Amino acid sequence: MGNGIQSVKRALFILEQLASSENGCSAAELARDLGVNRSTAFRLLETLSNMGYVNQDGLTKRYHLTMKVFSLGSMLLERMDIRSAARDILVDLNERSGHTVHLGLRDGFEVVYIDKLPGKYAIQMYSMVGKRAPLYCTGLGKAILAFLKDQEIDEFLRVVKLKKFTANTISEASSLKREIEKIRKRGYALDLEEHEEGIRCVGAPIFNCRNEVMGSLSVAAVTITLGGKSIEEYSEDVVKAAKKISAALGATV
Repeated sequence: MGNGIQSVKRALFILEQLASSENGCSAAELARDLGVNRSTAFRLLETLSNMGYVNQDGLTKRYHLTMKVFSLGSMLLERMDIRSAARDILVDLNERSGHTVHLGLRDGFEVVYIDKLPGKYAIQMYSMVGKRAPLYCTGLGKAILAFLKDQEIDEFLRVVKLKKFTANTISEASSLKREIEKIRKRGYALDLEEHEEGIRCVGAPIFNCRNEVMGSLSVAAVTITLGGKSIEEYSEDVVKAAKKISAALGATV
């Protein structure tokens, strides 16, 4: 364990050294600064190179960072920017619908709630910023899941156990695949009391500047507050709001 932690520290030190050097670093320089022999430095550099984080100049033999490091930082900034890009749009959607509005980000095979505007009704659903939820049985999650790449969906179905939360939860892979096709065709997802009894949601995907689904938003309501309306009646407004946020993030889908 100790050696593993030491290797991680050394690899991070190398990345920091390369980031602060305009002309890159040689393996000998990095070995000296790390206080290790050159073969150890070479092994670390080879690992970082295989992972795509550093490359070696063919002429000078000096090592430099690649744009993959920049991409990591860009993704973090993107995640930080989505709340500010979405806020006014969420407020408008909240006022138009009168129901709770959620903003979520994909994190692996879950969705994380990063913003919430409560509805106007006395009866409120329980949800909170920071809460995690499954992708397969929530409005926010299904809107993300349906627009992942096919190979990511296949991986999801291999890895995630489709646990039943309510009688309405889709817990069979074949049924979930059919649901995904429906969501893709209409552009929005429905949660008809699939995660929590008495809660209905309609969600739509949010895309980043690479036209990849990164999150979603939803209108969610305690069923009794819908009166005679269907949650699906809010789908047009939800889709429009999601497209506005996507466009603000640079998406062209």
